[in-house]
Amino acid sequence: MNRSWPERLTDQVTVFGNDHFRHFLVGEYQDVLIECGVTASARHFAKQLSDADRPAPEKLLVMHAHFDHVCGIPELKRHFPGAEVLASPAAAKVMDNAKVVAGFFDQDRQIAGDPETEAPGANAGQPPRQNRIAVDRTVSGGDRIALKGGGNLELIAAPGHSPCGLAAWFEKDRVLFVSDALGFQVSDDTIFPVFFHAYRPYIETIERLAKYPADVLAFPHERVWQGNDVKAVFLRALSAARDVREEVVSEAGKGRDLSDFKQMLFDRFYRGSLRIYTPENIRLCVDLLVRRSIEDHRDSNT
Repeated sequence: MNRSWPERLTDQVTVFGNDHFRHFLVGEYQDVLIECGVTASARHFAKQLSDADRPAPEKLLVMHAHFDHVCGIPELKRHFPGAEVLASPAAAKVMDNAKVVAGFFDQDRQIAGDPETEAPGANAGQPPRQNRIAVDRTVSGGDRIALKGGGNLELIAAPGHSPCGLAAWFEKDRVLFVSDALGFQVSDDTIFPVFFHAYRPYIETIERLAKYPADVLAFPHERVWQGNDVKAVFLRALSAARDVREEVVSEAGKGRDLSDFKQMLFDRFYRGSLRIYTPENIRLCVDLLVRRSIEDHRDSNT
């Protein structure tokens, strides 16, 4: 996709990065960075910011503690040492777990590539090994982050994909930053549902976010949606999750081994933009979708 980066999304929101990994600067003085990405995307963001002669962000907001949303933080801190890292208490706990963080950076190395050409690969330079990612201040759903030029970001608890998930509402420009709460956009008409933590909270999060009067849905991966498309994206996200859950429950009810069914789901979704992740990663994701669907069905019938 041909576009010029950085791109002014609204009066006070600028998007950096590329289609696979977006970084958003928010506010009149662009002082809050939303989405920290991976090492390669963070390095590219720093270069874009320098080329655009923009000031450094003062706050780095963690939306949830998965590797493709936090592994860029050490690189960002290397370029912007004065920036304050904000995350939910649950995310901060994950980021302080040495074993988990080491695993994150193993995945970060596999996804690293050249963000300018948007071609993932293993040759973008190896980030230094980390055993923790420090958080300077914890924040929670319901909190508001004051912006230097006035106004604020309202944080929204967004569990389901991850128990530590946050979304953010920038009322001034009517922009809703959804992170992965609505799923991963494989293509413009296909969403990979990502209820890896729990199905019911995932659905409830989407329904709650849909009530915000957003003109812009800012996703960290692939498309940003605006105007009349916003409502359709919420409906597509709900339908994608419900359809997979019902398929899993139907197959599980037949009492057969689910290996072939999992392969079918993998083949359905592992295409297009989702191929920036390793097949091993997405197979684990499919396993989680099957497990969470069965758990929800069991819980709803007890």
